[in-house]
Amino acid sequence: MARPVKEKFDVTRLRFVLLGLLVGLMSGTVVSAFRYCIEVGLRYSRLVYGHLRIAPFVWWQWALLIGVNLGLALIVAWLLKKEPYISGSGIPQVEGQLAGELEMHWWSILWRKFVGGVLALGPGLFLGREGPSIQLGASVGQGLAARFKLSGTDRRLLIASGSAAGLAAAFNAPIAGTLFVLEEVYHNFSPLVWLTALAGAIGSDFVSLNVFGLVPVLHLSYSRS
Repeated sequence: MARPVKEKFDVTRLRFVLLGLLVGLMSGTVVSAFRYCIEVGLRYSRLVYGHLRIAPFVWWQWALLIGVNLGLALIVAWLLKKEPYISGSGIPQVEGQLAGELEMHWWSILWRKFVGGVLALGPGLFLGREGPSIQLGASVGQGLAARFKLSGTDRRLLIASGSAAGLAAAFNAPIAGTLFVLEEVYHNFSPLVWLTALAGAIGSDFVSLNVFGLVPVLHLSYSRS
């Protein structure tokens, strides 16, 4: 009687799950630092605007505030001139990269998007960290792919995993980050893409939860009447 054939262990899936987890841990660290810097900037911005709102009108204080904001805007504009691909949310750039239509230098994107995002979001000049976090995570995934000398589909898997990890760390939402990447960025529902993106999102969420705690980002408090 013939023995039943044992299924061969899928080493490829395990390899990409581990790589996705590594991408997630590193993306979570970067995006958590990004979130922290933004929150510190917004905290001081609220203090400044609160002081100006209740204090007697002093023209030079308002002039100084406007001058600082203009200076920050000029720095962001300079960063955009040096690296045009950091403009906007960054999601279309990641989509173009995964589609093979764009080629970007990951380190140039990473540090300029980080600095520009903090300078723009921290003082309250713009609103929204979703897109920048996705592009930061994708840059981390691209950097690790370059480090391990991956190309083609393997490289795109790590970029997609970094995108999911970036969104997961931005809002402590690993499932939402994974589904968003599958539906809006990668447009592919293969098990390997799903597992790699989910591993990255879970690793990233683990880091952000240890930094910011278990309170949801969109926390709505209510009182019982």
